Amino acid sequence: MTTRNQLLQLAEGAVRVPETQNLSSVKLWCEYAIWGLLFYDDQSPWLTVVEALHICFHRKGLGDPVFTAVASVTSAEHEAITYRLRLNNELRHMLFRDREVIRIANGQSVDEKARWHGWLETVSRDYTGLELGYLQDEFDTFGEMARSVELLRTAEIEAQSAKRWTSRHILPLGPDMLFADVNDKNSLDRKFMRRTGEMLYLMLNRASLRDELGHLIETRLLNSGSPWNRLARRIGGPTTASVGDTHIGYLPMSSASSYDRLAEDWVALLSLRNIPVENLLDPLERVSGLMQILYILERAQETIGDNVPVPPFFLDLLGATGNNPIRKLSANQFRRHRSMQIEAIGAFIDAFADSDHWSAVLASAAGGKEAMDLLATRFRWKPSRSPNPDWMPPPEEQLAELRTQAQNSKGHSITSTFSNHAKHIGMLRAQRSSGTWYAPSDAFLEALVLANITTPMEFGDFLHRLMTRYNIVIGPEEVRIAFNVKTSALPAPLADLKENERRLEDRLRVLGFLDRKSDDCAFVINPFHNATTTSGAAQLVYA
Repeated sequence: MTTRNQLLQLAEGAVRVPETQNLSSVKLWCEYAIWGLLFYDDQSPWLTVVEALHICFHRKGLGDPVFTAVASVTSAEHEAITYRLRLNNELRHMLFRDREVIRIANGQSVDEKARWHGWLETVSRDYTGLELGYLQDEFDTFGEMARSVELLRTAEIEAQSAKRWTSRHILPLGPDMLFADVNDKNSLDRKFMRRTGEMLYLMLNRASLRDELGHLIETRLLNSGSPWNRLARRIGGPTTASVGDTHIGYLPMSSASSYDRLAEDWVALLSLRNIPVENLLDPLERVSGLMQILYILERAQETIGDNVPVPPFFLDLLGATGNNPIRKLSANQFRRHRSMQIEAIGAFIDAFADSDHWSAVLASAAGGKEAMDLLATRFRWKPSRSPNPDWMPPPEEQLAELRTQAQNSKGHSITSTFSNHAKHIGMLRAQRSSGTWYAPSDAFLEALVLANITTPMEFGDFLHRLMTRYNIVIGPEEVRIAFNVKTSALPAPLADLKENERRLEDRLRVLGFLDRKSDDCAFVINPFHNATTTSGAAQLVYA
């Protein structure tokens, strides 16, 4: 029996939409068919990693492998994964809503019994149904409990985001440190956690290194015995309430090089044993965000199908004010990337317009009604209602209206997701008077080094790796290759491009990631990796 999900218009080579996928809220299918359901602009890369780890923690709790077996890349079947999310109300209240604990702990009273009694009385009065009396058994003194809460609050991610208290999170360093994204009635409303993490999990699940990565995730991230998690368990108490039975979202392509590169970066970072795992989460979310925006561009290019490379990211390291050539080139690349996503939606609709099904509609005497039915089936879309109920727009007008709505989508579109994620990872800068352009933060550069450098690498080789792996270009040689031009036709002056490259070298040196041996020899280094040999033409031996 053919179901409604099986009738949806799919991208070329895409897997079928699973029966478990609830599409009741989908009003226009185009974006989801190309990129997946769902890449969401208000879900930051931090929350994306947290959501992906929710699935990993749930599977570990069931005794299952972190990643699930998938069919071969030639299969049309999608993973069927269901998971639940911890509510952790008591811990979340203590961290993000309680204002009395620290005040009482810093007060003049030294009577332990009075402190506990006063605080629990306030909780009982102001928060009906919240029982926190167990904390008296967990901690010897009220002050110890208050200091523990204060310490765990330092693990909050995106502390300046001003989200509601039921959407705030801490570092995902154990199962007791996880929270569902809910409203004040504990209903799963997905205001900020809208399945972009499920897309990240699915990308990793389809990567060739998933078994090795699964072992690293389990040993380094899913450890319930970590000091942070033990503290969270003491404060959060015995309640294990959860919400969900959530079916995972839809990712159309069964394989992609971006999946493998993403998994390779995770393996590289989680293999850095000299860095505490809590300090690895920041670079992990940055490379994850980078690889997801690369996936968005690569899927756009595949859908457009003009057999040309994806335009590169050009990073402005100069930071000069005004409309200088370096910033102008970087801003032009950003605008080109955004336009690609709109072009891809148009190409997806064009492919449908060339189909036999649509040709049959055009040839039919009842084309208007058949067009409306077919577009509703394939795209979950209907034309605007006519004031005349007896008149139906002709098929061409309906398809043109669909195209306009899909390409001019307001609000939470794939283009805003691309921009917001690039900003969050520290790759994109926006100023009201100057526009938007690619300019890396120190944390973003650090993530690139940690994910890519094991043995010291010659600086030129590092630039080449950024170009071949992430499509990032900075200096004149990589710009010449990426733009396929001669030196005399570079898109920015040669002197400016050389200075841009030199500024990157200076930034890496200040961050402690570059060792210059002579005027002609500099190496990018990862001081957190046990390195004894050199990648590149020369050999560097540590004393």
